[in-house]
Amino acid sequence: MNGLLHTYAKLENKDEWAVIRMFLKFLNLSDLVDADYSTLVPHYKKATIIPVTYSENEVHRFESAIDKTIATGKRDYAMLLLATRLGMRSGDIAKLSLDKLDFEQDTIHLIQEKTSQPLDLPMLPEIKEALDDYIENGRPKVDENYVFLRMNAPYQRITTSALRFATTRYFKEAGIDISGKKHGPHTFRSSLASSMVNDDIPYDVVRSILGHTDPDAVKHYAKLDIERLRECAIEVPEPSGIFKEFLDGGIQS
Repeated sequence: MNGLLHTYAKLENKDEWAVIRMFLKFLNLSDLVDADYSTLVPHYKKATIIPVTYSENEVHRFESAIDKTIATGKRDYAMLLLATRLGMRSGDIAKLSLDKLDFEQDTIHLIQEKTSQPLDLPMLPEIKEALDDYIENGRPKVDENYVFLRMNAPYQRITTSALRFATTRYFKEAGIDISGKKHGPHTFRSSLASSMVNDDIPYDVVRSILGHTDPDAVKHYAKLDIERLRECAIEVPEPSGIFKEFLDGGIQS
């Protein structure tokens, strides 16, 4: 029974490990068993999540796969450029309104859907050009304040599902291998962050661009900063003691 309980906890519900440890410790403190077997129960360690990223070359190929000569392509290019170049979340892109676009100051103002915090982003030249082309030549001429609309009536704002569908479509059209990898709009946030980190852009700047309020929010992107991680590497110490004896063949396993 104990073996089955441990197997179940290990395979099905790792949160139970702590409960089992507490129970075994209780048994020992109550003198119901003669040893503290709680030390035998392993501690569950959450797997380290490495952000999914795409290279700058892949991102450029993705952008180039969009046909900007047609109305749908003009819309898709403009909205996806906000993800690839600014790392905007899909929810913020879908709900972006015309009054948040400041073409005079080349700035995009928004209140982030996830954090409810204000965020000002630079309207980069290529983004400004794409937005202007879409609004003037691709966007339905309707009285609607949302920037990105469906191309067919009723001309409602796009959904995040439409963003995910478009992202998958252009990944495939660009011939980029997405098998076994996440490939939604959010991956562009990770790609942008890791690219900036690897270009030695300070974490505070990266955090500001991505709209994070938590100072530690960007740290997990450091896992992808290979060159900076190499600077932190330490020399492997020379073997000594029993370990050296083992390596030298003096101790038989």
